Amino acid sequence: MDTKKLLLREERLQLVLEGSQQGFWDWNLETGEVKRNDRWAQMLGYGSIKEFEENTDTWTHLIHPDDQKAAWTSINDHLEGRTECHKIEYRMITRDGKYKWILDHAKIVQRDNTGQPVRMCGTHIDITDRKKIEEEQKYLIESLQAALNKIKTLRGIIPICSYCHRIRNGKGVWDKLETYISRHSSAEFSHGICPNCVEKAFLDSGMKFNKKK
Repeated sequence: MDTKKLLLREERLQLVLEGSQQGFWDWNLETGEVKRNDRWAQMLGYGSIKEFEENTDTWTHLIHPDDQKAAWTSINDHLEGRTECHKIEYRMITRDGKYKWILDHAKIVQRDNTGQPVRMCGTHIDITDRKKIEEEQKYLIESLQAALNKIKTLRGIIPICSYCHRIRNGKGVWDKLETYISRHSSAEFSHGICPNCVEKAFLDSGMKFNKKK
């Protein structure tokens, strides 16, 4: 492809990237030089790409320390032929000290006569809003699961003594009714005496019971 056609293709690519609000990077692996567009810098809160040096250190130092190893592993896996492309999500620090989530997607676009990669190009997309929604959904699901785990229900046939009203649990032990229900449900108990048992309670305690006429 001649120089004129190559320049035309790159010009069209830049127009597409500007319209889609994507950051762009172009890495010359032979010289170590990395060209980036202004959008790459602007999504991190900077005015222009001129505020950065044209090398890989610029990118590395902006990545969250916990994500740097994974990001470089993804790139090296692609350069060494283990993956079809470099695609990973990681955090990058912005000018005001906060972090944004970036989707980095790139491929080798040029090789030398021996098949070794000499040029790699990729895009950056700000996915911070999407990650926030995912985190909120994850929190809601975990909260719901925790709530469901606390809800206990009684099911099936429950063996109960017709005389003392104790219930046999799964281990064969006869529990008090209140104990069994408390362990298998979220119910709470308040104790009192029903009208039918008042006279018996008085007699059992040795007190005299006077019925109302």
